[in-house]
Amino acid sequence: MLFYCTSVVAQLHIIPQPVSVVEHKGQFVLKNSAVIAVTSENEIVANYFQHYLLTTYGLKLRVKLYKDVPANAAIRIYATNDSVKSAYNLQVSPKAIIVKGNGAGAFYGIQSLIQLINGNHGEKLVIPLCDIKDYPRFGWRGLSLDVSRHFFTVDEVKKYIDIMAHYKLDVLHWHLTDDEGWRIQIKQYPLLTEVGSKMAYYSKIGKFRKLDNLIDEGRDGFYTQDDIRSVVKYAQDRFIDILPEIEMPGHSAAAAFAYPELRCKDSTGLRPTTSMLDPSEYTFTFYEHVLGEVMQLFPNKYIHIGGDEAEMTDWLKSPTAIALMKREHFTDLRQIQSYFIKRIERYLLANKKKLIGWDEILKGGLAPSATVMSWEGEEGGIIAAKMHHDVVMTPLPQMYFDAPQAKDENEPIGWNDPVTWQMVYNYEPQSIRLSPQEATYILGAQANIWTEKIGTYKHLEYMIYPRLLAEAELTWSPVADKDINRFEQAMYAHYRLFKLWGVNARIPDVYGLEGVLTNKSIYTQTLTYPLPGAAIRYNLNRKLPDTNATASAFPVAIKTPVVDSLIIKAYVTYPGQQRIIQSAALKHIDIAPPLSVNTATLNSGLNCLIYKTTLSNLPALDTGRNFINTVLTENGHIKPFVGLYNTWVKFNGYLKIDTEGDYKITSGFEISPIMFLGKVIILSNQNKYVEPQAVILHLQKGLYPLLGYYLADDTNSRQSLINLTTADGKSLNAAGFLFH
Repeated sequence: MLFYCTSVVAQLHIIPQPVSVVEHKGQFVLKNSAVIAVTSENEIVANYFQHYLLTTYGLKLRVKLYKDVPANAAIRIYATNDSVKSAYNLQVSPKAIIVKGNGAGAFYGIQSLIQLINGNHGEKLVIPLCDIKDYPRFGWRGLSLDVSRHFFTVDEVKKYIDIMAHYKLDVLHWHLTDDEGWRIQIKQYPLLTEVGSKMAYYSKIGKFRKLDNLIDEGRDGFYTQDDIRSVVKYAQDRFIDILPEIEMPGHSAAAAFAYPELRCKDSTGLRPTTSMLDPSEYTFTFYEHVLGEVMQLFPNKYIHIGGDEAEMTDWLKSPTAIALMKREHFTDLRQIQSYFIKRIERYLLANKKKLIGWDEILKGGLAPSATVMSWEGEEGGIIAAKMHHDVVMTPLPQMYFDAPQAKDENEPIGWNDPVTWQMVYNYEPQSIRLSPQEATYILGAQANIWTEKIGTYKHLEYMIYPRLLAEAELTWSPVADKDINRFEQAMYAHYRLFKLWGVNARIPDVYGLEGVLTNKSIYTQTLTYPLPGAAIRYNLNRKLPDTNATASAFPVAIKTPVVDSLIIKAYVTYPGQQRIIQSAALKHIDIAPPLSVNTATLNSGLNCLIYKTTLSNLPALDTGRNFINTVLTENGHIKPFVGLYNTWVKFNGYLKIDTEGDYKITSGFEISPIMFLGKVIILSNQNKYVEPQAVILHLQKGLYPLLGYYLADDTNSRQSLINLTTADGKSLNAAGFLFH
């Protein structure tokens, strides 16, 4: 009993997938002393490519500046005035490489070229012949870096930028201040770094609260203004904007520890330890001076002011805040937050900068020109877009890379439940709840990572990669061209680049090692691995094999009796990388024989009740009265209701089997439905990428009762509810097996 997974060959393995790629037979050979011909507009791009080839492969090319690029040069970079920002054309012929682009576009063309180079240091380097035309879907393709909780050096930040550039990301959101540390030099207020950057030190000697969110005692440090200029220039040379974040009014303990006058004082005049800023004129003057220096360092048009998780109840003890409420006739503490944000916005606008903040800045009234970064799910972003405010989508859970990548025993600790690369790839920033016009306010998407649990740069890389590649493609490539199977094969091909660049990317999971329910007495499966050279050690006795266990090369054939249940535990090693641990539960179930029903009386699809409710409890669902009765004919394509409602779907009908044999039942939903076949639960409400589950059954010809529930959302409204596959890997059409 073998169930094969099909694969799609990625087109030249470029990530993100270009808009148009045509591959030709043959190759171009890169040679020492070849000339990179370029005009002054793209000199920086040519110098970058020359330096990359020298440091990565030891290849020495010459850059020559021309008024007009000659037609006989081996590598030609042409400047264009393409109306599409960041567009490029790349042509590789047997005699020449031609890149055409508008600054950033030319740079992105070089990045695609870099991914196509085959060979190692000191070897002949070849590039497949091709024609590529490409441009980005979104203008905001972001990644954050939190240096407040754990400090990362200038060199580490630059390496972070390098890999962003390779995958055509264009915004680095630099989280420079928070409760745990102030990391940017402000000359007018030297204590911000003399004291505020050393929170770990003051915590150790008992002069500051224990930094209990950290995995260790933190890491002190800060960036001088010269450091900041160096990083900004480095990013500019790679066409990346740096978005600085200066947190306010909450998450400000480091600033308030350095300058206690910023804290809310109570009616006694004491200033208790708090992360909240007092809404006083001193505070506003202080932060205007701070932002004045920040704006001089960062040419980016946006300044991020945070605005999240403000502990507003602290303001109830502040005479300043109480007086403000009386003066402005405020009735809600959220109005103070809005007042605070609007004051800062006016200052930024007066200095030709735009304010961006987390979605909490919606509370109490949104500042007139503010851009919203939606992290508490998508709802804040959707509300802001409907108000015609620009939005960057960064929602939990899909865009949070501080979550583990798998539910494995040796995964690094992280916030929240696991987020896999598949979850990232399947995310769509333009919600179906937005009209076409409203969707234009979605600037793009950004992945966030918070470093409370990330103490080293290698750990940081492990959390970022390979998930970053999925985010790069969802923000660049046309949505109509998304293909998760094609992307998966391309992603695995990029592990050679991770090795070349020294990136500590998490290695993939094993194919075929998943939780299985079966009515067969013998379980048979072949385990495979997408990277060459990997080895596996495994046990069928619920125990993890030790390091002395014999390693097996892939593929590995497993054939074992399943009387009740058994647990497979395994770990995989990959040369020069980490090891990963996986486990899978196999359980034997009994399925009742098929029913005798006159199939002539059946209709295609499933009976379906769609509930618009705030209920989340399934037993209570059947008591609901607000539902729509319909037929589900498209295998799960139910759009959720607009607004703060749950859209529950209850379905029932029959699974029709035409030929007796072995079948595999899975769900295409990211969060699987709860599903019964007869009276036996066959799928539970789990994330299919985090805890893969499948049902492998021997089924007779006939009809099997089917019942289930699921919560409709934007993602599963585009996915299949039930997938039915034969033993030889053939996927069946739902119209032929779902009936009511």
